[in-house]
Amino acid sequence: MKASQNSLALLKEFSGILHREKEALLKNDGATIEALVQEKQKFLEILPTVDFADSDRSEIERNVKVIQQLQETNLLLTKQALSYQETIMDALAQGAKKSSATYSKKGQYQAVERANLIDHSL
Repeated sequence: MKASQNSLALLKEFSGILHREKEALLKNDGATIEALVQEKQKFLEILPTVDFADSDRSEIERNVKVIQQLQETNLLLTKQALSYQETIMDALAQGAKKSSATYSKKGQYQAVERANLIDHSL
């Protein structure tokens, strides 16, 4: 295989990883995402050493644009997933902080920050 074909194949393989990452992000598949991020890190070590001098410039530019678009899409999907998780956690935290009314040890009805089933005052 020629060096130019090898460099183009490398870019196409990288875009394939990004496509799989996009699908995993849409499915919220954490294990697959983790494996794909490790694969991407390997490519980040290899890509700076690749010589694209003998390759068709228009083909290289086309593949790089595809990679940029996929990377931007994956970044937006990641931000969206994080935002959703933060919203859920905030909603759960606010629900846990709401005061509820219950009976005190002396039998009086009072509002407490959190009702416990176990007496922690021992």
